[in-house]
Amino acid sequence: MQSANNQVNSTLGLARNIPFDFAGITVYLQCHISDTGAFRVLLGRPFDTLCESVYTNDRDGNQEVTITCPNTGNKVTMHTYARGVIPEHVRAHPGFPDASAN
Repeated sequence: MQSANNQVNSTLGLARNIPFDFAGITVYLQCHISDTGAFRVLLGRPFDTLCESVYTNDRDGNQEVTITCPNTGNKVTMHTYARGVIPEHVRAHPGFPDASAN
């Protein structure tokens, strides 16, 4: 896998057709598995292309992303969060790992 700084790292493998639910829009993604990243999930250009992502930034530093379902054309807009900030509604989900698991 090639990172933004052109460094090439090997991955542990590829998980195929993993369903991700984004506020009611389910997208099946091909996920490279890595244990060295400073992230849980890294969505890049393939995701942005598939979902026609549109990012909106405001002067306060807030960001929203609007994605389009590739199958239905439905759109959803979601807030993004700074690295290390886990929203309460996500943290409360029983399947979400504890923040100390990083």
